[in-house]
Amino acid sequence: MKYNKILIFFAFALPVSIGLRLMQLFFIIEPETGFYKPEYSAYGIAILIIIFSFAAVTAIFALFSHRSPEHPPKVNLPLGLASIVIALSVAAELYFTDFTGVLAWQSALFKFFAAVAALWFAAYSITDYLGFKLPALTFAIPAIYLIIKIICSYTAISSLALISDNALLLGANCASLLFFLSFGKLYNNIDTELGFRRLLATGLASIILCFTQSVPNILFNLITKVKYYHTAPVTSVGVFFTGVFICAFVFSHFKYSNACSSNK
Repeated sequence: MKYNKILIFFAFALPVSIGLRLMQLFFIIEPETGFYKPEYSAYGIAILIIIFSFAAVTAIFALFSHRSPEHPPKVNLPLGLASIVIALSVAAELYFTDFTGVLAWQSALFKFFAAVAALWFAAYSITDYLGFKLPALTFAIPAIYLIIKIICSYTAISSLALISDNALLLGANCASLLFFLSFGKLYNNIDTELGFRRLLATGLASIILCFTQSVPNILFNLITKVKYYHTAPVTSVGVFFTGVFICAFVFSHFKYSNACSSNK
């Protein structure tokens, strides 16, 4: 499937998903509890299914892409800035996030790998500007950090009733984990035949879910007097900047000038 056609569907799916989530927050969800209003619960469930379907269909289309990049992208200005802001957001989560109900060793692991990931993203942002390369194995750090984060997040909400916030947050984190697994494989020359398709598929799906989880929550809290904190603000900001980094990387990696001449 042509890369441009995939992007056309992605450009449709992303704003529609964000718009549907905004509709949920403003009209379907009770801000105090996070549950759907009883009379609108069917609509709320349907919207959630549509959002995840958009992400899944975008990923499926991307799995048939023919745009094969020749090499990993250079850390240009957008990618460098995105790496800096995700480093800052991970550092903020390290400082402000306090998972309730998790075991002490889980919390300690999260704090350790959050610190390591923040430092790694900061270092990655300046690699091409200072002319040095990070060791290939270190590209597994973002994935390890997300694995620990998902474990802590799931442990914290496992005893609570499942609301749409938790579903979207776990979906965004799991999609991002799959992207960073492909990201790490790219820099370690693993799965070179089909890895570019998985990278594009997981990247576009992650962008949809990250922005759909974070942007509506941030806008709702900025626009309304009723505060919606079923997902901590620092968490939503972290998910947003994760989406920003993935977006910057994907569009830098798959730009026309970086593609193999036979697959443009």
